[in-house]
Amino acid sequence: MTDNTSLQQYAYDYLKNIIISGQLDEKKLYSERQLSLELKISRAPIRDALQRLRQEEYVDILPKRGFRIHPLTKKDVISMYQMRTAIENFCLHHYASFNDSPQTLEVLKRLEETVRAQEQYLASSEDYSSYVDLDCRFHEVIVSGIENAWFMEAFQKYVRQFHTMTKITLTESERIRRSVDEHADICRIIRKGEKARINNWLEQHISSPTKMSLNLIGEL
Repeated sequence: MTDNTSLQQYAYDYLKNIIISGQLDEKKLYSERQLSLELKISRAPIRDALQRLRQEEYVDILPKRGFRIHPLTKKDVISMYQMRTAIENFCLHHYASFNDSPQTLEVLKRLEETVRAQEQYLASSEDYSSYVDLDCRFHEVIVSGIENAWFMEAFQKYVRQFHTMTKITLTESERIRRSVDEHADICRIIRKGEKARINNWLEQHISSPTKMSLNLIGEL
């Protein structure tokens, strides 16, 4: 591995992390020079990292001006809906089909721990934006429990858009309460092996927020 490749990966990992964690302002324009000074590396590996992130739709590059965070579009929301329902539908049916397997029981343990953390959040916080990480964690457990590297690669692909959509749709305690209740419900569905209920759950938990996001994006 060349030094330039190592630096490019370093810049890529750094940028991807601060984008996913919401540390960059979507309305602000950023420059390669600014990052070069911040990371204390040359602009070439930063430029290469930005090209990778552009291909993955994390950033938009404006020639001779800089780059900005790729905004959430209606196309993104629809693509994420299609990907999420395909992957999570498979995962949930698998868990419900093998509801007493060690793998499923471990996933249920992690899911129920996350639901308890969400309940504690509701009881102690009025900062709705901080719920986003807990919501993302719940769905990451669903996907990661299958131990399919391609599924996780896809999840990481849309995790930033997932964060953004959740921030848009979960802006008050009533909606967050409904989200937590739905998370608890899918845990019960898995534990009881009620596969027939999964499609309705997905319709309620994923389709409804997607429709809301599509409407709200048109107003932004």
